Amino acid sequence: MQPWMYVVLLGLVLIVYARFLPKEQETASGKLNVVQEIEETIEHFAAEMDEQNQSLLDLFSKTKQDYEVELAKLANRLETLEKQKQELSQELTKVHVNEQVNAASIASINQAFGHQVAAAASPSLDPATAVEPTAAKEQVYSGLSMKSRYAELFSLHDQGKGVEAIAKKLGMNKGEVSLILQLSRQEERTRV
Repeated sequence: MQPWMYVVLLGLVLIVYARFLPKEQETASGKLNVVQEIEETIEHFAAEMDEQNQSLLDLFSKTKQDYEVELAKLANRLETLEKQKQELSQELTKVHVNEQVNAASIASINQAFGHQVAAAASPSLDPATAVEPTAAKEQVYSGLSMKSRYAELFSLHDQGKGVEAIAKKLGMNKGEVSLILQLSRQEERTRV
């Protein structure tokens, strides 16, 4: 082979090498670009995650504050209701005691009044015409009987009207009408 052929072959090898060399650099630079894009995407994703985490933390802290405020309001309301319950309980106890005292005083007044009526009737009359204490009580209570106080109610009841019809006609509650009828029955049993 002649020396010029060596030169031509060497030239061809250089040309082929030169063609392949830029492609390797372009592929390497392309790979670098892809890696950089992936890194940028990951950084962007991490930044978005940090923002979302921060917004969640803010939301939780606001919710916690709202919860604590609401809890304080409910605790105050509970305390107020407990005080009201205690006051009402004390008031109810006072009313109950007053009712017992009133009932006892009414019983003693009735008893004293019954003894006065019996005492007034017995000494002034001779024993043959003396009125018994039960007769005196009947005279005292005859003006206060249930039937005389609620004449219209008992007239409707005697006509066969029901509790609902009587209540509607007189503008009363059904329970009230039933109670009056029951008290009247008890009053009749005690007189018999």
